[in-house]
Amino acid sequence: MDENTFLKHLDAADKDLDAFPFWRIFKKACADNPIRGIKKMTPGRQAVIILWEANTQYRGADGVLKSVPLDGENIEDKLQKLKDDLISHFLNEDIDEKALNRFFNSIVKKLTS
Repeated sequence: MDENTFLKHLDAADKDLDAFPFWRIFKKACADNPIRGIKKMTPGRQAVIILWEANTQYRGADGVLKSVPLDGENIEDKLQKLKDDLISHFLNEDIDEKALNRFFNSIVKKLTS
């Protein structure tokens, strides 16, 4: 899948989630903790990618954490599942913004170190 198509899918998921108050909080945490050095990374795209990784992680038989790749086939289905999971988990929940900020900050440090 080419980069522009991938980014269009991320942007569509971001736009769909904009209707929910929790998404603003996630995007703000990403804006406060941007991944530097990656062109075309918006807070919405960053939030979708990080939350995809967090949502799909599992421990393999070798004990190593792995995740399901987002790109490739069925990206629409994968993003729909992510949106459904986020909505069901956070629709009626109060979000600890300080904890969320620490979470995104730790992810960014791991990615940029």
